[in-house]
Amino acid sequence: MIAALFLAFAQADPNALARRAYDAATAGNHEAAIADLREAARLAPRNALYRSALGGVHERLGKHGEAAAEFAEAARLDPSNAGFRARLENAMLEHGAELARARRYRAGLTLALDAAKRFPASAPVHQMLGLFETRNQRNVSAAAAYRRALELNPSSGAASVGLGIALSGAGLDKEARAAFEAGIARFQKDPAHRQAYGVFLAKSAEPGSAAAARAAEMLESALAIDPNLAEASYQLGNLALAQEDAVSAAAHFDAAGRNGLDDSRLHWAKARALRRLGQTAAAEKHLELFRARKRAEETASGQP
Repeated sequence: MIAALFLAFAQADPNALARRAYDAATAGNHEAAIADLREAARLAPRNALYRSALGGVHERLGKHGEAAAEFAEAARLDPSNAGFRARLENAMLEHGAELARARRYRAGLTLALDAAKRFPASAPVHQMLGLFETRNQRNVSAAAAYRRALELNPSSGAASVGLGIALSGAGLDKEARAAFEAGIARFQKDPAHRQAYGVFLAKSAEPGSAAAARAAEMLESALAIDPNLAEASYQLGNLALAQEDAVSAAAHFDAAGRNGLDDSRLHWAKARALRRLGQTAAAEKHLELFRARKRAEETASGQP
């Protein structure tokens, strides 16, 4: 009887539920902790601590989207609590990274726009916004986001590279060139700037031209700093293939594959190089891989 009364009391008392949730979470029983905290929040809907605690449990489970929702509610209930806002910002950034890895770019853009409204002075948030704007082909807006990120944190090499890529995607070649060159001057040992600038230069370079040579030089300088840059190797392969050097092209494509590139572009290019080398059977295998990767990419691009 006493135990039953205690249980009934615990189920009606939000503080008792929160204490039980803490014990459950400490013991690794996160689902029980979530259930108790939800009930505590239902019983005491104005208590921001229960919402924050819920966010913390979701965070432990790697459920950053759910964590962000709970921290947002905690921050709404207690707007002056800097800790709630800090945890919300971190959860939104982590969730954005998850969405980017899953290629859920539209959902990522929705998240990033919300985050930028909540945290207008956060460089990482504006950098995240720039990424998702770029992935959604909103390159002018992406450039504005990256510029804001750089204003807030001038030492961000990633924002500097992103700015150049966004300007290039917007067709603002003069501005893109200036952004890349300024970035390389500021971040001289950063291979990402050199790789991105090499990609930009290669995009419009005629085979055998001075621009193509400059693109190759930039890509090779990126690889000299970091030999594991798959995109640089892939782009060098394309430049070699454009000059009818299928042997060098195949070698560059192999390097790109070894360093993790496995998309439809690589398998299409590798098939072309192998055909020119007379390796028809190997070329056909890469064409099959190209078709499979292309289907997967089209499926992923349709995700929200």
